[in-house]
Amino acid sequence: MSALTTHEQIKDRAYTLWEADGRPEGRDKHYWESAERQLSEELGLDLSAEQTEVEQPPLVAGFPSH
Repeated sequence: MSALTTHEQIKDRAYTLWEADGRPEGRDKHYWESAERQLSEELGLDLSAEQTEVEQPPLVAGFPSH
């Protein structure tokens, strides 16, 4: 699995979590880390090294929808 695929999966999961919580502002890092942790457990991946390679996009009220 490529880093880009993993990045997209994390982004999609973080967005889903953020939406489910009512789109609160200022918690982008929380949702990114939660998504990363969930996917890591589900897919058996070690994403800790990739976190330094990929900039985490902010999840804010203007976040592009899918």
